[in-house]
Amino acid sequence: MSVVRALSPRRAAEVRAALQMAVGAMAALYLATALKLPYPYWSVISAIVVIQASLGGDVLTVARDRAIGTLSGAFVGAAVAFVRPPGMEWMALAIAASTAALAFLGAGRPWLKIAPVTAAIVIAGGTGTEGPAQLAVDRLFEILVGSAVGVVAILALFPRHARHAFQFQARETAGEAAMLLRLVAKGDVSDAAEVSRRHTDLKKRLDKLGDAAKAVVDLPGVQRETADRAALARAFWRVRSDIVILGRGFQGEGAAERLKPWSLDAERAAERLERLAAGQAVEPLGPVDSTLALTAAVDSDDMALGAVAIGVAHMHRDLDDLAERFRDLRLV
Repeated sequence: MSVVRALSPRRAAEVRAALQMAVGAMAALYLATALKLPYPYWSVISAIVVIQASLGGDVLTVARDRAIGTLSGAFVGAAVAFVRPPGMEWMALAIAASTAALAFLGAGRPWLKIAPVTAAIVIAGGTGTEGPAQLAVDRLFEILVGSAVGVVAILALFPRHARHAFQFQARETAGEAAMLLRLVAKGDVSDAAEVSRRHTDLKKRLDKLGDAAKAVVDLPGVQRETADRAALARAFWRVRSDIVILGRGFQGEGAAERLKPWSLDAERAAERLERLAAGQAVEPLGPVDSTLALTAAVDSDDMALGAVAIGVAHMHRDLDDLAERFRDLRLV
């Protein structure tokens, strides 16, 4: 474990995932063999699929979907295998019809994704001595054993690392947003290329944050935290949109000095983002000052001023929401 801790947060996550995969695959093989299941490799495959799901989705949902899909495919495959006439042509037709029907029904339904595969295996393999019914039962148990081992591997080995990874990504994203906001508020047109690069970097971080939010395993019944993690990611996207709006005003020629009051307000927002990145709680920005409101832009017919006035007003609302999400998830 000391080797894992000595690595960087990103590298440590990779090591943990590798250990989960190795232990899960080995445990699935031994358990399926001990239960005398005829094809233990299906348990190994299921364990690997479920563990991989923890890197970018809800592992419990994937395990459930594989179980439902296997059960559905096994039932359909066994039923078709029993009624089809003998012969290669009838087998090919049975496989084509059953897999096509399950694929049609499974469109947009993740829990039926594996059903056509299981049905085809049962129909094609049901000609052996064990028969389609026994093959269907064996396949169901092999998939269930592998899926269960995969879930246990995720929950038992480093159960908190996904939460730590999410915390790390959230704070790093706040720091990146603070740097971008400061650069935008400077209003220096020579920074246009750097601003564009940092916008791209922030989008990539937000995508990683969304993946990290999905990777945290929540046991059934604990759904509020899951919703809050998704809400945190959405709040970050809104903050990024606010920075885009501010950039349209601040990047105008000569806008930096003319829009100094709004620039100072943006600096307050950047300071709060930096504190969130450091894991510190922040006071809400609250309503925007009346002197910075959009009415001033409307009266002066100043497009740049209008953009920053809208951006600042939205930033107050969205950054306060972001800070509240940080508190709810105990990231500060």
